[in-house]
Amino acid sequence: MAIVAVMADPGLPERLASRLAEPLRDVLMSWTGSEKEWDVQVGQKTLQLDGDGQVPLMDRAEELRAANGWDFIVYITDLPRFHDHQTLLTESDGSCGAALVSLPALGWFRVRTALQKELVRVVKDLAVQAEIAQGSAGSSQAAGEGRGTVHSSDGARTYETIPDRRGQVRLLGGMVRSNRPGRLVESLSSAAGAAMATGAFGTFYASIWSMADSSSSLRLALITVFAVTALTGWLIVHNGLWPNARTDPNGTSATLDDMATVVTVLLSVAVIYGGLYLAVLLGSLVVISGQYMQAQLGHPVSIVEYANLAWLSGSLGTLAGAMGSNFDGADAVRKATYSGREH
Repeated sequence: MAIVAVMADPGLPERLASRLAEPLRDVLMSWTGSEKEWDVQVGQKTLQLDGDGQVPLMDRAEELRAANGWDFIVYITDLPRFHDHQTLLTESDGSCGAALVSLPALGWFRVRTALQKELVRVVKDLAVQAEIAQGSAGSSQAAGEGRGTVHSSDGARTYETIPDRRGQVRLLGGMVRSNRPGRLVESLSSAAGAAMATGAFGTFYASIWSMADSSSSLRLALITVFAVTALTGWLIVHNGLWPNARTDPNGTSATLDDMATVVTVLLSVAVIYGGLYLAVLLGSLVVISGQYMQAQLGHPVSIVEYANLAWLSGSLGTLAGAMGSNFDGADAVRKATYSGREH
């Protein structure tokens, strides 16, 4: 029987490892048939990062295998990794029976399916390399190269990369997904409350109605962009969420850290703005009668006037929310930036 250990970083990688253990075993059993039995175990230990901020799997693989009776080890990390300045998806070493998979390199969408394919591929490759090293003539075939280019180094170690901009875009999406912008929204309740109060209060002023009615869609859109950008920028600068690429030994990683932080906070602020817009629109429809608004504006009104009012009031509320707003806890600040977990 061949025993495969799937280890993972805490959080999403660990949850995915638990969910994919049984499917991985089933695929491996179908691959070898009756020739070999497989057992997939989820390792309960997380490896601490070394001095370079990397997972020292290859250095400790033989020790872990001997201590636990494992044949192969696959480690899922949520750290972005690079090889020759390209996005690194997997790293494997047949001599120590271990492989490392970078979860962010799989992107934002269909991560579970993509991860399962990579786990199957690297385990198959490790098994075939083990058979070759033992001189056995197994009938199993290797899974072959993955979606990127595979670079072989001296010995049995191989690197699968995703080249050029495609890899960086995919990696950025995976990093933002790991940051979980939805959870960050919960930590911005104070900013959301200030924005909601200001936006709702603005609907009671006829001058705001006139401004919204006389403003073009382009002007309203520019006001929205300015408000969302102001709140996003304030949260990033005020909380020191901007790593300095010049002090990072890996400039590419630091740049992606910056971009992931901006996109994460921006998405969270956009969600708050969307919720504020809907709330103000609904409140305006309930509180302000069409006849009264028509009398104030001097022309017939429709849902368009209410929508424009909510648009402007929501933007002004978001801008007010940016003034002095902050996350509700230090833990939220740490989770908002990818480099906070990496280092």
